[in-house]
Amino acid sequence: MTTAEGAIQFRYTLDPPGDADLVDNVLFAQMAAWRIILRQLGLVGRDPKRYDGYAYGNLSVRDCTDARRFFVTASQTGGEPDFGPSHLVRIDRWDCQRFSVCATGSAPPSSESITHGMLYAADPAILWVMHVHSTAIWRAAPRLGLPVTDQTVSYGSAAMANAVAALLRQHRQRPLAIATLGHEDGVFASGASASGTGAMLVQTLADALGDDRDQPRA
Repeated sequence: MTTAEGAIQFRYTLDPPGDADLVDNVLFAQMAAWRIILRQLGLVGRDPKRYDGYAYGNLSVRDCTDARRFFVTASQTGGEPDFGPSHLVRIDRWDCQRFSVCATGSAPPSSESITHGMLYAADPAILWVMHVHSTAIWRAAPRLGLPVTDQTVSYGSAAMANAVAALLRQHRQRPLAIATLGHEDGVFASGASASGTGAMLVQTLADALGDDRDQPRA
């Protein structure tokens, strides 16, 4: 049985945020800008004709005050036209083995929070992670030479978190895009800056569409 897009599979606790728990203003502005770009390209958003109408895509950034933590967009906020600090959740701790998350925020964390956390743990140089959905990139992944997870690795699972982190350790180029073959249209991109990670995603989409005339959708 396929897990619905956006369904949170891990256990989590959520503490209410205070003024000191908000993301840095500069980091928030960068995330907000790239969220607009990715939504305009259809890489993040909501489409009633796709994924049973659930929102898709999420972004995160490492906490500049504590490298062990990161901020991620809250569950199902990809389809929201507006974006504010309340749409971010700080992931304070996560445990892939126990499949649990401790977070601070006013909404549930992204269903892919543990995968984001495993990417940050795999490489301290990673400061940004962008999880998008692109039919074109996903189908062109072998032609583009992108690292891919196995088709048996399902969405939002501990196996997915481990598989993506393993690929990040195997492939040292940064930024890096990884296609998740067991998660329809899923692509994870990670890098040291928002601009570098986002620009690489846009270029990868352009490369995928170059020989993908029968698949115009992002």
